Formats: sequence, structure tokens, C-alpha cells
Amino acid sequence: MSSLSIRVAATVVFGGLLAPRAHADAADDRAAGMNIGAVLAWRLGPETVEERCRSADPAGVQIRQAALRTWLEKNAALIRSVDERIAEVVPMLSPKEPQDELLAMVRSRIRDMILEPLASAKSPEEVTALCKSEADPAKPRWHNPGMPMVAVALAELYDWKVKKTAQ
Repeated sequence: MSSLSIRVAATVVFGGLLAPRAHADAADDRAAGMNIGAVLAWRLGPETVEERCRSADPAGVQIRQAALRTWLEKNAALIRSVDERIAEVVPMLSPKEPQDELLAMVRSRIRDMILEPLASAKSPEEVTALCKSEADPAKPRWHNPGMPMVAVALAELYDWKVKKTAQ
């Protein structure tokens, strides 16, 4: 799923969490939702695909797990930044919701969006074929450093958090 489609889907996902607000505040909140979706899609994508493809393509498990380990190691600092920022800002979308439940729900919905191409496959053979294609360590999924998109989205989320805190 592309960054743009994650941002659009995130707008829909997070739109249901937002209380009615002034137009400018609502636009800022939608932009924050899109940024949350984008950074979480980058953050959760490799792990989600690796996990889902274990049963569909057992022959590629070791390749995908090695690619995931390498991706996690190379991106450890940015992953920590994403996890920290998400823990700060997601509760601000719906302050009355229990924080842990809200974070788990948001992560779950983003995982569902990531898995949509696999879920929409028409047959088990198509899912296997998609998973086999992910067993290539040269695939972009395993080499995406998130730059500059993740850094920009994190900065925008920080700015949104500061603005929301000041209100």
C-alpha cells in the first residue's frame, strides 16, 4: 500500500475518533491522522507482511525474517522515534478513550490496511504468490529507510502536538 493511500485511509480511520471541531482544527486533526497512518504504515509494514506470510509461504520464512531483522536493525533509531511520537499524539485524537486501547486499535487498523492486498487476493494461490514475491530481500519493503517521508511526518506531528497542547 502506498504512502498516499495509507494517508487517505488514515483520514477515514481517524475521522471517526475526532470530536466535532472548528474547520481549521478539524483540518489539522485530519492532517495529523494522515501522518499517523503514514508513519505507522512504514513502521508496521515489514513486520505485518512477514508475520502474515509465514503460513502462506513457509519456504520464504527465513528469507523474510532475515530481511526484517536487517530492516529493524538499520532503522532502530527511527522506529523508536515513531513509537514514541505515536504514543504521544494518538491519545490526543480522542482524550476520553483509554490510551492503551486507543493505541492498540489504531495499530490494528493500520495493520488491516497493510494486509488488505493480501486479504483481497481471490485464492490461496494468489496469497502465496504475493508472499513469495516478498521473499526477495531486494524488495523495496526491506530497504525503505522512511526518508524523508517519516521524518517530515514526525516533525508535522510534533508541531500538531505543540499546537494542541497550547490550546
